[in-house]
Amino acid sequence: MLDISPGAIFSIYRKYIREVRRLPHIYLRQFYQIQGSDTFRRLHQTEAKSMRGTKLKRMLKGLRRLQLANTGDHIAFNCMLDVAYGRVGKLRYELLEPLLSDPHAARAPPIIPGNEKARPPVYFTELRALLSSAYSRKNPLKDTSFAFPPTLPERAKPGSEEANLLGPLSKRRELNTRWRYFTTEVKKVLPPLQISVEPPLPDNSANNDARQHRCIGFEETNLLQQVVDLAGCTRTSPLPTRGIAADRVHNPFDGNLPVRWLRRRYRELLGRLPLLTYHPAKSEPHTYTVSISRNALTGGKLQVSRLRFVGEKDLAWIRDIPYDRRY
Repeated sequence: MLDISPGAIFSIYRKYIREVRRLPHIYLRQFYQIQGSDTFRRLHQTEAKSMRGTKLKRMLKGLRRLQLANTGDHIAFNCMLDVAYGRVGKLRYELLEPLLSDPHAARAPPIIPGNEKARPPVYFTELRALLSSAYSRKNPLKDTSFAFPPTLPERAKPGSEEANLLGPLSKRRELNTRWRYFTTEVKKVLPPLQISVEPPLPDNSANNDARQHRCIGFEETNLLQQVVDLAGCTRTSPLPTRGIAADRVHNPFDGNLPVRWLRRRYRELLGRLPLLTYHPAKSEPHTYTVSISRNALTGGKLQVSRLRFVGEKDLAWIRDIPYDRRY
């Protein structure tokens, strides 16, 4: 039977703190120390025995995941990174929340006239860019899905054949379908850590006052740049290096886990961190684009960023190969 006494809880908390101190980077240690202290404080304040037992089991599961991550289990370590950088969990929804509303944008007219609560969801520019990109979700949406969701029956279109045969669709059903589709698709989006800004045009000072991009997530920190630095560069050198390897000269990690293994985990994390870039324009509407880092690893396919550039010597060598033997 699980011991839920205060002494057993504090013993588990001490084990948790010891495992947190073994994490290889200061951001991970700070994140999980704050998360663990808040969780154990709520657990200690819980009076119901059944609820306390459930919370303690959840904490034991997190402790085992920490132990596996510190011993080099890549699945557990990836889960730790996903939670700490908002790929899953509470932080993910906190990063997405600012993208779901815009106080400066016009509100959509209600589907049911006279009912202020019957307004359909609005896909703002930032959210539309994320939903239609393959870097922030597996199956990007088409432009037609924003105006007319694929789950909405054809009866919702006035003058369609189904509307003429079966009658128009209920406005309440149309509203519920649009909101259900909006909520389902937003949950599939990987939120960015911040919005990057493309360098503005030289004579764009008047346009800067018109509309600035919104600050979301870790906008005023260098968290994204930290991940890029920890991941390192994936391009291989054209010449073999001599002496001590570069990873051994400068090791940004703490602990006993291999540097090369840790860098690969952070490169995989970059593949789950979409980069949302804001492009200010002088006369045209502002646009957003979604991309990923050149050093990201997104799967088993060969990454273009890992290939070195072809030089003059390589081109001369390729030209000397007979055409029928090149492929």
